[in-house]
Amino acid sequence: MLPAAPEFIEIAYRADLDVLLIRWMRKVTLAEMCQGYLYVLEVAAEHRCRQWLLDARRRFNTDREGAQWMISTFLPTLHTRLGGRTYLAYLLAPVIMRDVEADAAFPPASFFEDKPFDSERFIEESEAIAWLQQARRRHTA
Repeated sequence: MLPAAPEFIEIAYRADLDVLLIRWMRKVTLAEMCQGYLYVLEVAAEHRCRQWLLDARRRFNTDREGAQWMISTFLPTLHTRLGGRTYLAYLLAPVIMRDVEADAAFPPASFFEDKPFDSERFIEESEAIAWLQQARRRHTA
């Protein structure tokens, strides 16, 4: 059994969708971001869940340093821990989608083509879940 989640993140597993719902509750430091993602990975491994909906609308900070840690350190560990391709759907506030610096921190779609993980950004939760479900269907087909 895992310890309680850090206070800045809420996590729930939706068995009906096979989706891990992760809600960042506030802006976080880089250290907290790393701690939060490592905790998410433990929960995902417990449920063998590779479809994640990450609600970052309250977190409201995306930066190059955090993105670099994700790309070089965290994301490469997913395949080993979870076995198979992991899909990360980010739910963002519309203003973040228009922010040039935040946009530059997120890799283009071509980056994910040969990786054991994929990621996309959304404004609407229903679109994010639909993308995750489509990915799941492709995986099981």
